Order: sequence, then C-alpha cells, then structure tokens
Amino acid sequence: METWYQCGLILLLQGNILGEVLQITGKRGKFIMTQVIRRRVCPHALSQRLFLLCAATYIIGLFGRLSYSAVMVDLISSGSMDKTQAGLVGTALFIVYGVCQIFSGLIGDHISPKKLVFTGVLGSAVINLGMGLTGTYGVMVVLWSLNGVFQSLIWSPVARIFAEQLPPDQRKRACSNAAATYPLATVLTYLLASVMLAFLGWRSVFLISGIVMVAAAAFWFVRMSWFERTIAEHGEMETIELHHQANSKQKDGLIHLMIVSGILLASISSMTHGMLRDGIQTWLPSLMTENFHFGTSASVALDIILPLVNISGVFITKAIAKNHIKNELKGSAGFFAVTIVALSLLGFVCDSSAVASLLLLTVASTCMVGANIMLVNLMPIHFGAIGRASSVTGILNCAAYVGSALSSFGIGAVADSFGWTSAIWVWVAFSLLALLAALSGSGRWGRYARSIG
Repeated sequence: METWYQCGLILLLQGNILGEVLQITGKRGKFIMTQVIRRRVCPHALSQRLFLLCAATYIIGLFGRLSYSAVMVDLISSGSMDKTQAGLVGTALFIVYGVCQIFSGLIGDHISPKKLVFTGVLGSAVINLGMGLTGTYGVMVVLWSLNGVFQSLIWSPVARIFAEQLPPDQRKRACSNAAATYPLATVLTYLLASVMLAFLGWRSVFLISGIVMVAAAAFWFVRMSWFERTIAEHGEMETIELHHQANSKQKDGLIHLMIVSGILLASISSMTHGMLRDGIQTWLPSLMTENFHFGTSASVALDIILPLVNISGVFITKAIAKNHIKNELKGSAGFFAVTIVALSLLGFVCDSSAVASLLLLTVASTCMVGANIMLVNLMPIHFGAIGRASSVTGILNCAAYVGSALSSFGIGAVADSFGWTSAIWVWVAFSLLALLAALSGSGRWGRYARSIG
C-alpha cells in the first residue's frame, strides 16, 4: 500500500526560477523525495546570441590575464626585471586566482552572473591600466595579485549562465565550444602584443587591453540586462525533476570522497597539466629569444602557433574521448605519456634547432589541452548525480593553478640558474609524476564512476 505526502512550495527565487514543488512518496518503508523545479530559460531563437555574448566577453576578459605573459619577454630583455622576478609576478596572479576560484564558485550561486562578470572585467581593466602606467616592480606584483581576484569572478558566472539560462538541449554544446575560448583569447592577445611591442612598447599592451575591457564590461551589462528582461517575460518553460531517497545516509565528507574516487590522485595530474599548459605558453618566447636570438616581437608572434593548434586540439580530443576513452584518468595518462616523449626529445634539441623545439613544445601543449578536457571538463560531470560537481571542479582547477604558479616562478628560477635544458627536464619529471598518479588512480576512478553513473 502506498502513502503519499505532498506539500506544494512556491519559492520566488532570484531571476528566472518560477517555483519549486516538493513531493514525498512512501513505498515499502522507503521514502523518495521528488523536487519539481520550473523556470524560464532563453528562447531558442536568442540562445546563440546569448552564447556569443558570454564567449566574447570571456575572451576579452582574458586579455586582462594574458597581457602580462605576452609582454614578459620584453620586460626581461629590456632589463626591467630578471626571469625570477618576472616569474614571481605571474605566480602572484596564479596563486590568488587559483584560491579565489573556489570562493567565486560559491558566491556565484547566490549573486547575479551579470554583476559578477561586470565587476570582474571592469576590475581587471583598471588593474591593466595601472600596470601600463607604473614601472615599479613591487607595485606590479601587488597589482597583478589583485588581478587574480577580479579574474576569478568571470568564468564561474559564465558557466552558470550556460547551465541555467541556455535551453537544455544546447548546454553541453555550449560548454564544449567554450573550451576554445582560452586558446582563441591567447591568439588575439599575442597578436596584439606582437604589433604593440614592435611599435609602442610593453606599456601599450596593458593600456589597450584595459580600454577594450572597459568597453566590453559596459556592453556586457547593457546586453545582459536586456537578456534578463527578455527571459523573464518571454522565456521558454523548463521543468526539472530531482529524485532523492529521503532516508538515505548523509553524503560522504569531501576528503573521503576524494580518496575513494581517485580525485586526490587526479589533482596531482591536474597540477602538472597546469604547470605545462601555462608554463609552456609563458616561457616559450623567452626560450626562443635566448637560445635562438629571436627578436621579442618575432618570439611573441611564434607563441601564437601554440594556441592556434590548441583550438584544433579541443575538437580532436572531444572526438577521441567520445569513441575511445571510457576512463578519464587513463585518457589523461595517455596524453602525459606523449608529453614525456616530446619533452624528452626537446631536452636534447632545445639549444640547437628552433623548428624542432617549436614543434615539440606544440605537441606537448596540445596534449595538455587533452589532459585539461579529461581532468577538468569531463571528470566533474560524474559528480552531478551526488551534488559534488562544483566542489570537484574547484579542487581540480585550484590544483591546476598551483601548477601554473610553480611553473611561472620555479621554471624561471631554474632557467636563470641552470639553463633551459635543466628547466625542460624538470617538466619531464613532473610529467612522469602525473602519469604515475593517473595510472594509480585509474582503477579506483573507473569503479567509482560506474557506481555513481
């Protein structure tokens, strides 16, 4: 015999959520709670425009993060700072950005995405203008640290818009296509830098980036206000049903979850992927300038090749993952194995062949795109069923930016003291550590992923 207990509850929550109905069903001593959430989402006719607005704003927002990497080689070659000092400035942003990602993810669930993105882009614009006007090393460290705070406010709210305001059938496609925004932003930033460095100097890169970002922040606020009104008045209705066992045990603690699922080991691999992804992008111009006597503008222009290939790597990795990769940690291990081979070869040719060096660094960088998709994009999806997707994403992203910070400062210090060959072998050692961690956790992850669907 079934007993039904129902309570209708209308929650006038923020934005486009119209209400929530809670229903508890009792059957054979088990109680199932069903949540029915109704909300308005963007009409299909306007969804592509909303995606393009978010993607374009995020790309321009990234100008404010990538501008320093694009001019760092010029700062070093001009004598404004040595490699260790230059790396410390980049490290300051990576550490603050990585830590703040966790907090921005939490507050992003409660504050309007429109306001958070506007604050992040505008604040980063002001920081970039300040970097262009100052030449004092200590001030640059402080400013770039603050930039990490503002930059952390941009991506999480954009991801929330994809998840909550786009039509359900377009969300996965939007998140997949958004993976190309970072390499595209890198291409545009380095193109701008290569021209500005040739004619106006490093300060102009910061100043122009800041001006463009101010305009983008204003445009974002106006257009998102229009989208919010349109969705509230004419949005399509979405109904979501969530089912929970009312008498089930409490969720496992986050630390326990990381251990039993293999996420703790995946964090080691994610740290190395961040170290290589951002380290190669950051230090390639310096390596090419010092070992092969490229001009600063030429070395920065060569750096554009990496993100161009990375854009294709996004879609190649998606195709490989769809048909051949069932275990994300095994997939990432494969990408790290290829990276080890490429970087080991680089260790022998980095001071003798510019073409081979550029080719091998491009292979390693593209493999890190694949590792990023495995570790940061695909693994957290599995935790949506138990309400831990956001937490796991924050952990893996934070680990990646710890690696970025280590590479930004540590690789510069090693290259300064022992040369670029030694720095490359440090990358190889960390890649081997990541490979072993991924293989060690792959069995545990495979069992856990199957248990939660």
